[in-house]
Formats: sequence, C-alpha cells, structure tokens
Amino acid sequence: MQQTKIRTLAVLAVLAAAVGWSIAQLWPTFFGQGMPVSSGSAIAMILVFVTLLIWTLMTRARLKPDATVNRLHPIVAARTAALAMSASRVGSLAFGFYVGVLLANIAADYSSAGTDRIRICAVISVASLLTAIVALWLERICQIKEPPAESEPRNSSPA
Repeated sequence: MQQTKIRTLAVLAVLAAAVGWSIAQLWPTFFGQGMPVSSGSAIAMILVFVTLLIWTLMTRARLKPDATVNRLHPIVAARTAALAMSASRVGSLAFGFYVGVLLANIAADYSSAGTDRIRICAVISVASLLTAIVALWLERICQIKEPPAESEPRNSSPA
C-alpha cells in the first residue's frame, strides 16, 4: 500500500471543483432556482472531521514506542491506515465539489438564499479540507517503519 500523494488529492479536488461548478451553473437552467445546499451536510462534515481527529489522537497515543498496555494491534493499524486513505480522498473530493459550488454562487445573483448557500459551502469546504489534512496525518502515523537493513548479508552455507 503506497502513501497518499498530495498531488493526487489536489487533482481530485480540481476535478471535483469543475463538476461542482458545472452542476451549480446548470441547476437553475433545469429547475429554475439555485442549487440547494443543506446545512445538514455541513454538520455531517464537521462531525466526520471531529471524529477523525479524535481517532487520530487516540491512535497516535497508542502507537508511541512507550505505550505497552494499550498498544494498537497491527491489523487495527492497517485498517486505520486504509480508513485514512479513503477519508483523505473523500475530504478532497468534497472540498473540491463545494468550492466549485461556492464559486458558482459567488458569481450568481445576490440574495438571502444565495448568501446562505455561500456560507454553508464555505463551512463544508473548510471542514472537508481539515478532514483531508487530518486523514493524511493519520495515514502517516500508521505507517510501518522499515526494519534497519543489516550491513553484512548472511550466508546460508557455513564457511
């Protein structure tokens, strides 16, 4: 399993921003109103961020070399790393999508509903970006260190 590259997350965010902007631009054409953005999405993304942050802090404490009693099992560490990889990608995609919707709403007419959509998109974007950052941190924490290489190769046959 390879480490997540920031470049990959940036590409995902840019592609999702293009999709979000396009959908937000086309929505009024088909439905006659601005694209609805739920405040529940903002609350959900904030909860995902807080939960992932708590899990990261707990994992970091349990993976320290001096932790002996509640040491994290290697399988749980591997599953946590996989969770972190997926969370970084989801955070990146949500960040890009809602930045695209945010940009489309900034360019649109100003109304009370439009400013509410702008605020909600900004909150979701920040929470998504923080989720991606914490997920990258969690992935780095769960990374298994390579054992030190021996300077002298062992011979299998006696001399």
